[in-house]
Amino acid sequence: GGYLQGFERKGFIFDTAIHWLNQFGKEGSVAHVFNYIGPDFPKPVEMKNIHRHIADGYEYLLTNNPDELKNKLIADFPHEEKGIIRFFEAAKVVAKVSRKFPQFFISNETKSGLEKSLYKIKQLRIIFPIIKYALHGGEKGVEKGLRKFFSDEKLLGIFRSEIDLLSCLFPIAWAYNNDYQNPPIGGSQVIPEWLETKIDKNESEIVLSADVFKIDVEGGVFKGVKYRKRLKEYEVKAKHLIAACDVDVLYRKLLPPELVPEKIKQRLDDSELYSSSVTLSIALKCKAEDLGFGDEMIQMFNENTPRMEHSSGDPHKSFISILAPSVRDKTLAPENHGTLNIFVPAWMDYGNNWGTSLNAKGEYDRNEAYKQIKEEFAQIIIDRIEKEICPNLRENILFYEVATPITYYRYTHNKNGTMMGTRPGRKNMQLRVSHYQTPVKNIVIGGHWAELGGGVPIAVKAAYNASLIVLKDQNKNEYKKMVDYIRNDWPSA
Repeated sequence: GGYLQGFERKGFIFDTAIHWLNQFGKEGSVAHVFNYIGPDFPKPVEMKNIHRHIADGYEYLLTNNPDELKNKLIADFPHEEKGIIRFFEAAKVVAKVSRKFPQFFISNETKSGLEKSLYKIKQLRIIFPIIKYALHGGEKGVEKGLRKFFSDEKLLGIFRSEIDLLSCLFPIAWAYNNDYQNPPIGGSQVIPEWLETKIDKNESEIVLSADVFKIDVEGGVFKGVKYRKRLKEYEVKAKHLIAACDVDVLYRKLLPPELVPEKIKQRLDDSELYSSSVTLSIALKCKAEDLGFGDEMIQMFNENTPRMEHSSGDPHKSFISILAPSVRDKTLAPENHGTLNIFVPAWMDYGNNWGTSLNAKGEYDRNEAYKQIKEEFAQIIIDRIEKEICPNLRENILFYEVATPITYYRYTHNKNGTMMGTRPGRKNMQLRVSHYQTPVKNIVIGGHWAELGGGVPIAVKAAYNASLIVLKDQNKNEYKKMVDYIRNDWPSA
């Protein structure tokens, strides 16, 4: 995806979006597809300490041995022992089902009519054991779902920032599957750098800092793209286009408007998106360990804040995720220094679009008001961290960079600066908002908008299936080779 990148400032390297990676272990879909490209792909670092939940009056750590957390909770809430055991057993059920997700790796849109019907039946049979958990979403739904396991308010507060029951169960399920990985040494940017070597080897071309401004279509069929680079215009003719860009941009700005039915645009407008983020990339004067940070992600929140406000984008109420990447990867900071990456859910409409205004080109002008609002937001977050977990953080900051939803939109043009596109859930499934095939023949969606969900596993899955759709038309032998690789060399699929 577009966020799998980093930047360097004064000898410090920062990842722009990675909390952790899934499906990058030996049996994971990401590792399997990367191995198809080349077995020399950068290897991730396995996580042992995963999340530390910090709220008013308690602190709990999830490791790659989830039973340690289960036993800790039973010790602290002995009157809830039976419910806690059932909750962790439910997480094991989710873990077992998620291990079968590779069987869904090949998209329905690459199959024939009969294959599609059989595929849907198979999907339903596999996910059936967790459907009862998927029904509990939203403020009331997740509360009702959790209360089927326990009723102690303090225990319920541990999951206060989650908006559905499955999002409470999946982190524990992934831990049971040992499916948490950190980026390879050198940061997440080493992955696109490796992919670049494979592209060059195959005599393809990468064009950077170029804006596609038009897609040519004749008779409802794709013909080519036009783009600008350094004020000069270029044209590329091709039979197929894989669009890994924002779908809203594709449908509203690049394609002829008469070719995209209004109902498709309306579905996207009505869909539920993941939030954007305010991200603080902090360079420290000392090692992060010296300030008490470990290699796990810290999730900090106020248990008295109503559930839905934890993702509201209010800097006083939203939960805060804190990572210290330099603890596990010493290449990211100069000697005796460290890095912190701090993520806070945020939305584009905060502070009247962060104090910006739209110029004639439809771009957000980042004026003095914008700079002031984002700095105020950052200071509130630093204040909260100092108050709760690190009293001397500010005095140990060498410098920091602040990214807002405006920043993420500027670099990716993802709708509203969203971090991961459309959320999995009942509403988006009913809207059928995720898709590969577009209204224009031979234009295929290839980024995370093709699937519900986000992150590296979804981006890899989307890229793989978009490639299959093209190869099925252009090169049947390569198509069969890729399908056989997934089905035969990866038995779980």
